[in-house]
Amino acid sequence: MRALASGVPAATRRPDRPVTDPAPKVVAAPPIRLRFVLLAALAYGAWSLTGPRLSAAWKLHGQAAALADYGACMAGPTGPGLLRDHQLDAFGRLLQRRLVAAAPNEAPFERCAPLSRTLTGLPDVETAHRTKAGSFAEYGTREKPERTLAALGVSSGGLAELARAAWPFVRGYTLLVKPSLSAKEAPHPVSPPTPAVGRGLPAGRPLYRATRVEQAGILLAAGTGANSEALRSTDGGATFRPVSSARVEGIAGRCPAGSNGRAFTLGSSDNGGASIASVEQGLEPRTTPLGRPNEEVVALACDEQALVAALRTDGAKGAVLRQCAFGGACAALPAPAFSGSDGGVGFPVDVARVQGTTIVALAMGNVVRVASTRDAGVSWTPFSVAYDGHEAPTPSGRPPTELLAIGRRVLLHGAPSRAGETYPLLYSDDQGASWHGR
Repeated sequence: MRALASGVPAATRRPDRPVTDPAPKVVAAPPIRLRFVLLAALAYGAWSLTGPRLSAAWKLHGQAAALADYGACMAGPTGPGLLRDHQLDAFGRLLQRRLVAAAPNEAPFERCAPLSRTLTGLPDVETAHRTKAGSFAEYGTREKPERTLAALGVSSGGLAELARAAWPFVRGYTLLVKPSLSAKEAPHPVSPPTPAVGRGLPAGRPLYRATRVEQAGILLAAGTGANSEALRSTDGGATFRPVSSARVEGIAGRCPAGSNGRAFTLGSSDNGGASIASVEQGLEPRTTPLGRPNEEVVALACDEQALVAALRTDGAKGAVLRQCAFGGACAALPAPAFSGSDGGVGFPVDVARVQGTTIVALAMGNVVRVASTRDAGVSWTPFSVAYDGHEAPTPSGRPPTELLAIGRRVLLHGAPSRAGETYPLLYSDDQGASWHGR
């Protein structure tokens, strides 16, 4: 029955041989699938669009932090904000204040040099930050300056360009300009005092400037002989007006050494040099040599204890200081350190004496610095900036370089070129330690 159903005779079938189907045809797979190519192309396109922007965003964070640290290091707590807001003029004024307040051999921006290299990548900018203060033109030294503050290359660090390149991962950069926890912050530079306007002091530089404080005001006898003037101030030295010469008869033509009639007078010695005579009622004047024949007395001041004079040799760039005790000899007065060469001070220079303290005002370019000593020059206070012409230029162009002691107060004023001309005026009530304009 099975044989008949299959249509094959049973005698011809071989049951021990299995029946198999034909082998299927194998198709070779492609080496790279199209979907992988598309995915790679999409990934490359995404990276080409986002990669540079992510890199710019990363760099922006680092540059913003470096800029903030640099601003704090250079100009104190307000420095980062000024750089962030592109207020480079205000930032430069703070650098100017730090510079002029430093000692000439000090490098005030040296510790900020590595940050400047990070921001600019320029070795010359880093070198400029390591320069000593006296080598900058703005400092006011008499030597030929090496560079100006412009060599520091101060800028906002290109943050705006980086922020545009980092969009949309970073939108703006102002919030990123924050000093790091390890930032070194400089003290905030204090602005120098703004001078008041004075009027009435005599023109030129008279050697004798004797004052007497009375209840009704201040009397001033300036100059000697035919060039003498008698003046009076009733407003603390702001303005002076002429008075009768009889009012200053006791102090005119001399340097008073107290209120008991003692005084110093300037004369000539036998060799042609300057000499000082100590004058006291009822006693013969005691004379002592002050200077050499080739030295000119350019400034003179005294109090109850001693007289101090600045003398200048013909053609010299600076002056030397000498101090004379009342009735005693004159001796060299060591000048403040770094104020000049050969143990002297620069010129123009002026001196004042207040209660045993010698005060020296030194004009250095457009900056006037003041120092004082209480121990005959053994030690001096550091020079303080009393006037900076870069911040408060005077209409006449003459900085306040003249000192005048009126009792316990000291005036620092300009020298008018003619009668009636106004001049810058500063006051000190602490023997030259600080100055104010009102």
